[in-house]
Amino acid sequence: MRGTTAPRVRSAARRAAVVLIGLQVWLASAAAPAGALGRAPDSVSVSGSSAAGVVTSAAGCPSGPLDTTRHLTGDTALNPGVFSSLASQLSVDLPFRVGGTQAALPGGEARVALSNARGTLSLALTSGDCTTPTMSYNGTTVSGSGTWTVVPDTAPANAYRGATGSGSFTVTSDVTPGTGRLWTLNLTGNVTLLQPQVAVTQRAFWGGIGNYFSRTLSVEYRIRNTGPGDAFGVRLIDALPTDSRITRIGPVPQTLGAIPAGGSARAVVRYRVCAISCRFTATTQTFLTDALDANGHTETVPVAVGVPITPFP
Repeated sequence: MRGTTAPRVRSAARRAAVVLIGLQVWLASAAAPAGALGRAPDSVSVSGSSAAGVVTSAAGCPSGPLDTTRHLTGDTALNPGVFSSLASQLSVDLPFRVGGTQAALPGGEARVALSNARGTLSLALTSGDCTTPTMSYNGTTVSGSGTWTVVPDTAPANAYRGATGSGSFTVTSDVTPGTGRLWTLNLTGNVTLLQPQVAVTQRAFWGGIGNYFSRTLSVEYRIRNTGPGDAFGVRLIDALPTDSRITRIGPVPQTLGAIPAGGSARAVVRYRVCAISCRFTATTQTFLTDALDANGHTETVPVAVGVPITPFP
């Protein structure tokens, strides 16, 4: 009796294991190569002007020829494509020190903000100092050039957090105290942003008994952003099987939009699969850009997909 009972127990255990395998949710994950994080700096080329600047007057430098401050504030709209693909705003806060025929923006006190729905990139501007002015002043207008650096920011909701960079600027402004003052500012340089990174997991399911018998498998791909930077313009371009027995039905491509750092988006792709239990590899291709809509690239991630044995989830 013992000799016949043991094989029966083992056979029942095998059948139970097969059922469990068929019922399990198949998951696989993979990530794009680490090199996706090492993208080139984003170039910045922004020009803005406004005839609605506000200028106030105050005391100037404690010593030297620049005895008056003419403080310009204002903003102007930027069309889509100037600073990312979004409509944006350029704001200026420029405390010009003036005196005689000279002017300066000392000590990085001047601020410029480039803002849109994703966040704000702040720049500190410098041109000369109180003792060595490098800008011109004719009693009405200041003009000249200088350099800028990115002001550090770590706010989680700001897509431009962690940015670094520098460049140059030129500015011309009527600094007569009052409102309705005309100013023009040009910025050029490079900014390095935190970059996104793609990782992909999957869940395979039949979605009904009819799909099981027609061998129409659905695969839900979870596109995760594991990088430190937010991703924009994300699209699943394709998820093509490498096995000739598998036919990708679609739909592809699929637009997923923005995926913040640590976030994810899902896309379901259907396949016609083999009649017997099998596994296959799908080569996922995901396009994405950074917060300046630059560094656009496609990350290729192979993902192993297991075909469930039973029609039930």
